[in-house]
Amino acid sequence: MSKLRSLAARYQDMATDVAWSGVSDVLTMVAQLASFVLLIRTLDAPTYGGYVGTYGVIGPLGALTWSGLSLLILQRIIREGDSPQLVATRAYALAIVQGALAVLAAVLIGRLVISTIPANVIFLMAVAELFIFPIAQTSASLVQAVKGFAAAAKLRIFIPLVRLAAIMVPYLTGNLTVRNLAIAWIIGFSIAAAASLFVVLPTIGLSFGFSRPSRNYLRGNLELSLPLTASNLQINGDKAVMNFYGLASDAGLYGAAYRVILLSQLPIRTMNQALFQRFLPDNRNDKGQHLRRAKRFAMVSFPLSSAIAVAIFFVAPLLTFLIGDRISESVTMIRWLLPVVPLLSITRAPLNGLLGLGKTTLRAGVIISSAILSMVMYIALIPALSWRGAVIGTIASELYLAVVGWTLLYRSQAAADNAS
Repeated sequence: MSKLRSLAARYQDMATDVAWSGVSDVLTMVAQLASFVLLIRTLDAPTYGGYVGTYGVIGPLGALTWSGLSLLILQRIIREGDSPQLVATRAYALAIVQGALAVLAAVLIGRLVISTIPANVIFLMAVAELFIFPIAQTSASLVQAVKGFAAAAKLRIFIPLVRLAAIMVPYLTGNLTVRNLAIAWIIGFSIAAAASLFVVLPTIGLSFGFSRPSRNYLRGNLELSLPLTASNLQINGDKAVMNFYGLASDAGLYGAAYRVILLSQLPIRTMNQALFQRFLPDNRNDKGQHLRRAKRFAMVSFPLSSAIAVAIFFVAPLLTFLIGDRISESVTMIRWLLPVVPLLSITRAPLNGLLGLGKTTLRAGVIISSAILSMVMYIALIPALSWRGAVIGTIASELYLAVVGWTLLYRSQAAADNAS
């Protein structure tokens, strides 16, 4: 009876986390969909192509500045048992320094790659996304590590609300440009960051400050950030390459198609975010635990993603009804990209499993090698095949990641079981 009560409590907690993750992700989807539709309606194809190409630069740098740092916070507090206040001061120091360097890198790279977005606008976008936004995300990760996922989700829901307000206000006033959108982000993210530092942190017994990160923090941050940077480069690098080769209009249409694919991942992303920290605990007496968790996740995510892909195939033509005939070619692109949907669903599970096993370096190597494969294929194929080359490179690299990821998880789990 006690076992049944324990099981019920565990699944109730999981359901609560998934529910809060769903609320956060639904708001994110609404904000992304509004941004997608309104920008497509307002900007011409080359400008929108430059916009998504800029995120081909900012996205990987964002993974380097805050995505890996968020994982490091969870790992150091939940897995390693470090003091939350110590982790907080070191994390904020990393966020500030990395953010400043990332803004500089974004402007320098953006000027070389993007021709349809001015450098000063790229700077504003980079300040919002790489310097201010990471502070709010760092605070949310600290709340998650100390109080749990649901508490952090309540904080994170303000970010999509900021994004929604940032797109709606200039659109409704007839002033929607990429520059004005970036300024609105800076204002909104600054308010969210200040609230997280001086209102939310004290409620969990933490204070804002800085301390010098130790060597193991720097190494851990790098091991977690580089794979996320590589993964983001794999997802967004093709749009940047298109812009570099003067295919900004194609990049705009392809970016619209890929946005639909990313939105379709909402259910899987929701589950992954809510359940991620449950991959981290390691009971050495429980053989096969990380492989078992990964299989359970994949057994739910793969059929669900496959069903979503089939549904998108049939409803894709509605995109032209929603936005207009000028992006009708995006419907063809969406259908070419559909194999990516189930592939993305089965690559997350083994990577989470490797992280639970402590194989951060091995995990990083797999993701980075996949990103290198995709970028080589983008550079080789896009000049001749345009967006079709991007699709081929994306599918090939995701297939590689799935096969190698599962193979290494099986081997690593077997080695860990034999050593225990």
